[in-house]
Amino acid sequence: MERFYKIGEVAEMLGIEQHTLRYLETTLKIRIKRDERGDRMYSEADLETLRLVLQLKEKGLNTTAIKLALETAQENRMVEETGLVNVTPSENNLKEMVGIAKRIVEQNEELMQQNRKLEEKMARLEKKIDERNLEREKKINEFLDLWKAEQEGKGRSWFSWLRGK
Repeated sequence: MERFYKIGEVAEMLGIEQHTLRYLETTLKIRIKRDERGDRMYSEADLETLRLVLQLKEKGLNTTAIKLALETAQENRMVEETGLVNVTPSENNLKEMVGIAKRIVEQNEELMQQNRKLEEKMARLEKKIDERNLEREKKINEFLDLWKAEQEGKGRSWFSWLRGK
């Protein structure tokens, strides 16, 4: 007979808070069996999954990487259950999932670096645009001052200013 644990027991066993368990269940889409009242009933397999999640978190993997690793593990379990392929022991699965998760983290870091470079380029372009706008405003103001002065009969004409004379 399979033993089930309540959320409080699992939280204590894993050394985490109950709200963390609920968060992991929701974000990682871990399906936890429930009793007739709707209370969570964690199996030994659920505990193994949660331990794996916590190990991956300790290795610095983010939730997206862990979710992909769990999906890979689930696919491997389905293959194992159907007997289509000889699946390696769970330690090798863990290594494979960690490898996949590390690649995801590396890709994420690469994308973040590219994003930072794009942001720097955008900042430089915005600075150039601001400088050009200031220069344009300065010329417009100079032109308007000349035009006003010409209207009052003072100073050189705006037309000579435009021609550069």
